[in-house]
Amino acid sequence: MGKIVSQAWEIEDCKKFKEAGIQVYHPNYEVWDKNLFQKICPGKEAYIGRDNWIRRVVDSAEVFGPSYVIPNFVGGVELSKPYGFSTVAEAIASTGEGLDFFMSKGIMPRFTAWCPEPYTTLGTQAGPPLEYFCELLTVWKATFEKYNLPIPPGYGEPGPGKAVFSVSAFMDVIGYSGRN
Repeated sequence: MGKIVSQAWEIEDCKKFKEAGIQVYHPNYEVWDKNLFQKICPGKEAYIGRDNWIRRVVDSAEVFGPSYVIPNFVGGVELSKPYGFSTVAEAIASTGEGLDFFMSKGIMPRFTAWCPEPYTTLGTQAGPPLEYFCELLTVWKATFEKYNLPIPPGYGEPGPGKAVFSVSAFMDVIGYSGRN
């Protein structure tokens, strides 16, 4: 299955990718909060802008189909210092807004876990606590179920322990009923 991880392109460019055989499109948006997007993604903000980025993600669903548009965000980066939220609850509320926005349109965000890397701007601090990821998966699953979305294509079978990619932890909670 052809996949592409890239910037958010205009619809005409998305059509070219589709014609070339791309089926799953990952226009990564990184962080939902507008102020954090400007601080953490200065290049994306300067060259495309958050509002245009989000519009392009939504528009791309016309080309690929909503469930084949799977933008990534960096789970936990919204807690990074010096600009991030000070509590897990604030971070989850913000990211939950982004999940609801995209999933209400049939678009299915995934996430990678933010881990501060040495020698980078954010690399000298602790990463997010485990509580953050437990809450994030809970909100992701609830939003997925709220909109009765299909299983995301290209990630294998859903269910606990069946993830086939490092970025597919969300697949573990689909269909899981053990935690309410």
